[in-house]
This record gives sequence, structure tokens and C-alpha cells, in this order.
Amino acid sequence: MRWLAAVACVVGCASSAENPKPVTKAELGEQLFNDPKLSEPAGQACADCHDPKATFVDPEFERVSPGVLRERVGTRNSPTVLYSQFTPPLHKDASGKLLGGQFWDGRANTLEEQAAFPLVNPLEMNNPSKAAVVAKVKKAYGAQFRQLYGKDAFADTDKAFALVGDAIAAFERTPQMAPFSSKYDKYLAGTAQLTDSEARGLAVFEDPAKGNCASCHPNRPGADGSPPLFTTYTYENLGLPKFADSPFYGLAKDLNPDGEAFIDHGLMTTTNDPAHDGMFRTPTLRNVGKTSPYGHNGYIHRLDEFVEFISGSCRRVGACKWPEPEVATNAQRVRTGGKLTPQEINDLVAFLRTLDDD
Repeated sequence: MRWLAAVACVVGCASSAENPKPVTKAELGEQLFNDPKLSEPAGQACADCHDPKATFVDPEFERVSPGVLRERVGTRNSPTVLYSQFTPPLHKDASGKLLGGQFWDGRANTLEEQAAFPLVNPLEMNNPSKAAVVAKVKKAYGAQFRQLYGKDAFADTDKAFALVGDAIAAFERTPQMAPFSSKYDKYLAGTAQLTDSEARGLAVFEDPAKGNCASCHPNRPGADGSPPLFTTYTYENLGLPKFADSPFYGLAKDLNPDGEAFIDHGLMTTTNDPAHDGMFRTPTLRNVGKTSPYGHNGYIHRLDEFVEFISGSCRRVGACKWPEPEVATNAQRVRTGGKLTPQEINDLVAFLRTLDDD
């Protein structure tokens, strides 16, 4: 009987492997997103730097995220994946100002393109080539890919690699990646009330002479009633200081040729336009209370300190004695309508925390 059961299992398992339960692109993408075997060596998934349990940011509270090889780190803070599905491609608006694009520097136009970069980045998932990624995916998910994309899904390496990004992007476009479940959403719907402090903070947020935050982070529903996304997707140089003790500066020459002299030029890296030096895309403020650290290089850990920095306000001795900007060109540290009082900072932070999803 055991022998018969074993034979049945072998036959059944083979049949199951060849004809697995049908999955949607989004379901397959979620599996890929969470699979630590897709790095080289195995051990890091997309979810390691974008953890579902930590609002899809790095749960290790590092300024910059380490790769699967822990001694290798990048230069930037991992942004949340939540609401990234609404980011438009990099383009110019009617005034000629650039906006949109994935990553802090807009170098990918779509989620499909963005998903591919970390897989072959030596500072992240460290696969040596597209072919290496495709081989791993084919071994683990070959049948599902053929179900979704046809029997020739792996016939061409470049196309197969693009399909990996296609599946991950499908997951990133699911409703769970844009829940709109914050207290502020409920307030807009009339099902929640703001506290006195939160209401005062909203007034500071909207007042052009105070926070002036809404000028870059619109907080009112669209003309069609769509929820606000709290970003214009435009680029600014906030004058953040250099992350002076970043482990990135100590990497080998093939990974960081400039050593400690490295400067992150932001959008200029994408456009090669000196007018864009030091500029980074304006992030959404949704879940800002849960997505520390702040800024493209994670220089500031606390939300109240970031409000102090961006408003040029000083609640504590020495609070305004920030180091010089990493890129002085275009730098404009004070982005608010004016300096804020300690009470206004506290109230503004209270309001910002209403943007955190349940």
C-alpha cells in the first residue's frame, strides 16, 4: 500500500507540477515579490526592502538598505511601494517642469521597468545577468509562466526577463497596494473626526503662509472625487546633507569608483541636465508616519525633525545647525511658507500621522 501511495504521489506531483493551479499575473507577481531565492546567493526578496509588515519599506530602520551581500549597500533610502501604481512616466508638464518616473531619480517610466533593476543590481539582489534571473524563475515558476504568457514564454531571455517585471508590476497594481484606509480618508468620507491638534495641523498644512505643504503634497480629492495622493511627483533639491558615514563610500572601486568623494546628483543622473543637479522626486506623504527614515538618503530619522529641517524652524538648541547640502546647486531648504512654532510643528506632525493607513 505504501508503494502504491508513493507511485500515486509521484504521478500526482508530476501532474501537478506540469499543470499547476491557475494563477493570475498578480498572484504570480506576489510570489516573485516575496521569493528570497531570486537573489544571488539566495536570501533576499523584493519584500526584504519593501516589507508588507512595515508599510512596504525596509523594516531594519537603516538609512540605506543593504543588499543580499550585507557588506554592500546603496546610496538611497528604500521608498514605499504603496501607491507607486499612480506614478506617471517621467515627462514635462505644461510649464516645462519634469515630474513622474519611478525611483528617486525617475530613471524608470513604469513599474515593469522598475521591478527589473534590483534583480541585477550588484548592491541589491546581485544576479549577474538577466539570463540568471530567468533560469531561476523558469525552474520555480515555469509552468505558471507558460500558463499566463504562452508556451514560448522562455524562448527569448530579454522577453522572459520583461515578463518577470510584468508579473511583479501586476501585483503592485492590486488594491492592497493602494488601500486608502487612513484616518484622513475616513475624515474626507465623513466617517471620522480629527482631534483638535490634528485639525490645527491640517490648517498649518494648507496655509501658504505657514506649512504650505499642500503646494507639493495636494491633500484634497480630485475633480472626479479620487482620493488625494499627497504628491505632485515633481523634483526638488531640499538641501539634505551628505550621509557622511555611509558604508557605500568604503566599497570596492568597481562598485564605487569615487570613494568618499561620491556625490548623489539625483535627477541629473537620469537627464544629464545640470539644472536638475541634486533634485529628487517628491514622495507621497501617505504613511509618512510609518516610513522613517526621511529623505532620499535617509538622513533624518524622526518626522518632527524633518518638519524642523524643511521649515527652517528650531525647537531645540542646535536644531538648525545642519551640515551643508550635499549638492548646493538648486538647494532650497526652507520649503514652507515660514518658520513654525513648536506648537505648530507638533500639530502638523499630529495631522501627518492621520495619513497612515490602518
